[in-house]
Amino acid sequence: MISRLEVALRRIHLGLLWGASLLVPSWKRSEWSQEWRTELWYVLRECSSKTSLESRCIREATRFCLGAYQDAVWLRKRSWQDRRIFARIDRSAAACLLLLNGALLITWAIAYLSPRIAAGTARIQVYPWRVSDGRAAPCDCASDALDLEHVQPSLRTLQLWFDGFSHYEITEETVTGQAMPRTQWTVAHARSDFFGVLQLPVRSLEAERRGPERLPQIVLSDQTWTQVFARNPKIVGAKLHVGSVDAIVAGVTFGASVGLPGKASAWLLGSDPPTRTYNAVFVVGHVSPAGSSELGRWLASFAGIVLALLVMPFITKPSLGEYSRGSRRPSLVRRSRFWAFLIAKILLLLAIVYFASVDLDCSLVQPFSHFSGYIQVASSFALCLLGVSWAFRDQRQRCPICLRRMGHPVEVGQPSRTFLDWNGTELVCERGHFLLHIPEIPTSWFGAQRWVFLDGSWQFLFARPSRSQ
Repeated sequence: MISRLEVALRRIHLGLLWGASLLVPSWKRSEWSQEWRTELWYVLRECSSKTSLESRCIREATRFCLGAYQDAVWLRKRSWQDRRIFARIDRSAAACLLLLNGALLITWAIAYLSPRIAAGTARIQVYPWRVSDGRAAPCDCASDALDLEHVQPSLRTLQLWFDGFSHYEITEETVTGQAMPRTQWTVAHARSDFFGVLQLPVRSLEAERRGPERLPQIVLSDQTWTQVFARNPKIVGAKLHVGSVDAIVAGVTFGASVGLPGKASAWLLGSDPPTRTYNAVFVVGHVSPAGSSELGRWLASFAGIVLALLVMPFITKPSLGEYSRGSRRPSLVRRSRFWAFLIAKILLLLAIVYFASVDLDCSLVQPFSHFSGYIQVASSFALCLLGVSWAFRDQRQRCPICLRRMGHPVEVGQPSRTFLDWNGTELVCERGHFLLHIPEIPTSWFGAQRWVFLDGSWQFLFARPSRSQ
């Protein structure tokens, strides 16, 4: 006869199972609750003895009921994963292309939004001026440079590649003003049309204002505007005393002008610099569309990509596997879709390689450096080699039917029986289309991975339960 204590313990165990069932998704709750009750009965029968209230029996039953909570939590997590927005495209071709497009967007944004990279990719060439070149001051336009064949033969040979020239001189000046304390700046003296000839953008924060005496203009660097004036937009139109002259603030530089040699704190336009032979002077040329520097960037990346493609067959096998004898092959439409996905991945990767190599080159090398381009070739070579190799490896493990990555790897066989029996890894499509055999050690009879088509008799293993049940 069952005592009251036994009844109370049984109710406690059933209450624990009921609490665990509340964590199970509603469409599986009845099934799992019934399963746990049945197993609890078997647990009690196996561990029971003449003394039904033996401590061992109580511990086993309580441990089983607490273990049901672990099962319930796992089922709940699995249901949340199935309900995710991107659950349907997990491991799919759409997810892969989405990630590649995201990487392409990031590299493109860095290439076009970073001021340092904008300086490295600008259509500007800088030539340090040397006193031994034959003139006390450099030329200001392309026609003057071309007339000085004995002075600048290098510019003479590039007459078709430039459509404008100017120059600037770096000096150290003392600057004072109403909105700032007395300080020392590195000032670049240039002609009033310096930014217009070189097509360099200037951020005019307000409408340009000039005094009645038509003072020279001064254009602040973005760093000076931030550190000295705290990015005050009303600084435009303010007067500053630079060296021995007064000037009016006209705007702030950004983009390609940030990387010009000299690290100028400001650009003083329309004022002659003091005569000093030790000042650094630079001749700047604006590249015409015929000699655009963008073509050089494309050629540098193209050279690295071509070299990587030539080296790749010696590093990795581009084979995507073979089909076992008698196995059904996908239709022509499916095979075309399979190859189109591979080509799309490679094209996206090549675009990522170009922008990433430009980002690395301009970030690691000073803008307008003579070494600019070498890092771009090396990085495009390495990134292309890694990226295309990954594309083939990823493609080898994708189902030819649904393009999803194969999963659930299983090790089969023994290494000691490689030449007598199958030894390697088996992957299966989660939707039951194909089985993939990957040999552990390529042999003469099993040198490459093989695809095995799964017919309709296998589909019961991959059937998905309905939530309405």
